[in-house]
Amino acid sequence: MRPPKEDPVSPPEARALRVLIADDDEDDYILTRDLLLRIERPRVQLDWTPTYEGALQAIERNQHDVYLFDYHLGHSDGLQLLREALARGCKAPIILLTGNDNWETDVEAMKAGAADYLVKGQLDARLLERSIRYALERTRAQAELLEYAHEIERKNRDLAQAVKVSQEATRLKSQFLANVSHEIRTPMNGVLGMTELLLDTELTEEQRDYAETAFHSGEALLEIIDDILDLSKIEAGKLHLEMLDFAPADVLQEVLKLVSGRARSKGLAVTAEVSEEARRDLRGDPTRLRQVLLNLVANAIKFTERGQVVVRVTANEASEQGVVLLFEVRDTGIGVDPDALPRLFEPFVQVDGSITRKYGGTGLGLAICKQLIELMAGRVGVDSEPGQGSRFWFTAKFQRSRTAPEASASRPALAK
Repeated sequence: MRPPKEDPVSPPEARALRVLIADDDEDDYILTRDLLLRIERPRVQLDWTPTYEGALQAIERNQHDVYLFDYHLGHSDGLQLLREALARGCKAPIILLTGNDNWETDVEAMKAGAADYLVKGQLDARLLERSIRYALERTRAQAELLEYAHEIERKNRDLAQAVKVSQEATRLKSQFLANVSHEIRTPMNGVLGMTELLLDTELTEEQRDYAETAFHSGEALLEIIDDILDLSKIEAGKLHLEMLDFAPADVLQEVLKLVSGRARSKGLAVTAEVSEEARRDLRGDPTRLRQVLLNLVANAIKFTERGQVVVRVTANEASEQGVVLLFEVRDTGIGVDPDALPRLFEPFVQVDGSITRKYGGTGLGLAICKQLIELMAGRVGVDSEPGQGSRFWFTAKFQRSRTAPEASASRPALAK
């Protein structure tokens, strides 16, 4: 029993489909061969081996596009050969042929990785051609899918590396900003201290005007430096909240006192509406809450030429463990263009250059507020219409105080 002579190798564009038949029954091989040779497209080039070992040697050479293995192959079987072929990295589809129509064997063959399972007695050229074509298409699709998965994996690795580089760049930037801001802050405090002492001396009206301008400019510069320090700490993950007992209503009252002079100079009414929950002692960080409120209320006053600013504090959620307060700051100012709202809380973003030149600002305040609010397990947002004013709001979560009295009726009510 000698295999038929192989066809000469054809050029790639017209190359025949190389098929290996592993069958120890020469009559069965001839029947299968005759069916394959009836296939017009693609042209088939056949090789045959009657042994298990011959099939493994052909697989090692990796020269075939499709393998047809007989289920009973001498003392071995096609399933064993199938598993061995796949274990050796065979990529070409393998179709098992059998003389028995057994459903369980069919299932076992497919589970083992066979591309198809055909019963010899039911074979015809059309069925064989279709089985081979489908097997090749599946193999091609699987190869493309695998390549796509590898490409995704490569891109994910590249992305992970890019994220790592970006995080390191952000860390270095934050560290640089913190170091530089700290180095600037120290001499800046000295400048302010000396200017304040200068203002306590005998000065002419012109000299006093110069000194006051220098002092206020230094204060403004110090505020910018403090913002940069806060931002760098937040980005570096080094800013942590304190947990102290305090009443949010007291913090709001302090903020309103700080901005009262500015509001009076513009003829603005600043009022507050505070719920009972905000008058109770809670646990949180009063300094950071004051920073957020002061920024939002000061901004409302800055961008409001006439009318009023209203601050409202209500309980959004309340339980025995804690409370989520909702803070709202409404103004009748210039408002914000709807297209600019999504960028409003981004660092270093100023929504309108002409407004910035008129009112000033670094574009850091709201970005820092957003970060601080998120540290307080809250959310922040804004509703605004140009020329009609704005409503800035945020939530913050506080724990219940375990030592302070539950009610604070002794505290005076804020103005309404």
